[in-house]
Amino acid sequence: MFHQANQRFGTLDLIMLVVLCGTVSSVVGASIAGFTKDTRPTRARSSAEALALQIRAQHENALASMPPAGGGDRAPASVEVPPLTDGQIGRDPWGRQFHYSVLGPLTDLRPAIAVWSGGANGKVDSDVSEFDEAAPEKFHFRGDDVGFLSLAATKK
Repeated sequence: MFHQANQRFGTLDLIMLVVLCGTVSSVVGASIAGFTKDTRPTRARSSAEALALQIRAQHENALASMPPAGGGDRAPASVEVPPLTDGQIGRDPWGRQFHYSVLGPLTDLRPAIAVWSGGANGKVDSDVSEFDEAAPEKFHFRGDDVGFLSLAATKK
């Protein structure tokens, strides 16, 4: 039978154990961090896109139901509210309301529509008044704002 006398756990053994635990912890931590990536910005953009489509549909329905400019038949009573122009709607993944703005004339059935969130910090950094219909590609949401810009369809 093999028996070792005087086995000790020395300082060198302790250092090696601490280094080994640290290495394993960092590898496991890095793996977990990859799985727990914050998906809220992606979800916020998807929600902003869906809200923009809903606002567009409401805007188009309200305009289509309005009476002709020259008078004539009355509009249904349910259409006394004018089309949406700007405000807040829904909740972003951080629990705050989305902001929206209809960018164009209220008489246009296909204006550009911006829907955005203030992002993780909740502060709105974007200014949709900077949107230029002639150069829509130049508009970007600023800071950590996350949003969607639904552009008007080209007119034929």
